[in-house]
Amino acid sequence: MQHVLHTYYDGSRLYKMSARALSKIPIWKGNRIIDMNHVATIKQSIHKNIKLLDSGYKIIQYIENDDDEKTIQKYYLIDGQHRVSIVSEYFQNDPNALDFMVTVTEICVESETDAIQYFNQINNVKPIQFEEDTNMILNRYLDKLIKSFPIKMNFFRSSTRRPYLSIDKFREILQKKMNELRKMTVDIFIERCKEMNEKIIEELREKSKNESDKEIKMMRKIIDLHFGLAWDDRYRWLDIILK
Repeated sequence: MQHVLHTYYDGSRLYKMSARALSKIPIWKGNRIIDMNHVATIKQSIHKNIKLLDSGYKIIQYIENDDDEKTIQKYYLIDGQHRVSIVSEYFQNDPNALDFMVTVTEICVESETDAIQYFNQINNVKPIQFEEDTNMILNRYLDKLIKSFPIKMNFFRSSTRRPYLSIDKFREILQKKMNELRKMTVDIFIERCKEMNEKIIEELREKSKNESDKEIKMMRKIIDLHFGLAWDDRYRWLDIILK
């Protein structure tokens, strides 16, 4: 991004950028489920003048290490998804649509739990109905799960692969199991995840005795990290702890 207009006290920066470029930034997975009635209300209020949607967007920047431990940057829209859906539709409906400039606030976060905290901070004036919004429920569980492991190890990453856990994929799988998750308190969920982590590590120690196993290198990485929840990248162990 370019055109830094201002740096705020919390370290976030106000940018000027292309609306077309903004429309291509993915929505943060922990956001509220989009409300199409709200989208319709916004459309009606702007009277087809798309340039009125030129401000109020917030983006988080993740700085993570890839599988080769090289630093990579990822961007997600964390506030303004209803407005940006209209902007995206504007460009999709007309490939020759004129671009325009928008202002965006960007902040760097170190983890998913930082993203959740920032989301709650910027939405503190909006009542959150946990019983209605799946993603808001998941944020509570994921925030505490991430904090229950050493934060500095960064076991939970926005999108990654073993030996780390892809928080984006994990969210998607948990969303399909919400009926079971709702019946369990956050603390019990965390307790069962920790117990499952120990069980997986113990099983991998036994399996790793077979030096010829084709996954021996990955087993050893996971054992050394003492983080077994990412071993099965389909997270089928969730079926066990959610019973």
